[in-house]
Amino acid sequence: MAKDSLRFTRRLMLVALVFAPAVFAADRFYDEKGRYTGQNRGGRRYDAKGRYTGREDSAGRRYDEKGRYTGRTDSAGRRYDAQGRYTGRTDATGRNYDEKGRFTGRRDTSGRCYDAKGRYIGRCDDAGF
Repeated sequence: MAKDSLRFTRRLMLVALVFAPAVFAADRFYDEKGRYTGQNRGGRRYDAKGRYTGREDSAGRRYDEKGRYTGRTDSAGRRYDAQGRYTGRTDATGRNYDEKGRFTGRRDTSGRCYDAKGRYIGRCDDAGF
């Protein structure tokens, strides 16, 4: 009976993951003083006044508010600009590095971001916005 219950729970979790609408998932971002600066809903970014500022698709490609390609992030966390130039990376622990490999800051598992000296600078999404 315990195995059946566990199977049911796993199936229920899978169904919830597959059918949960992305539009309801929103990350809100705040600066170091706690002021609301924007949000990310389903890959679309908005500023504090609710204006659309860009999006990121499931392949890591970023676009501005007019739909122009601005860069991408690959599956290993390496970032590239619109011309394909390497601009930095984020490792698996949330530590960010610039194009020369210098540590520039980090993001913790709660979405809080810190500069290279460890000072809290606000909340950010996976792309560092």
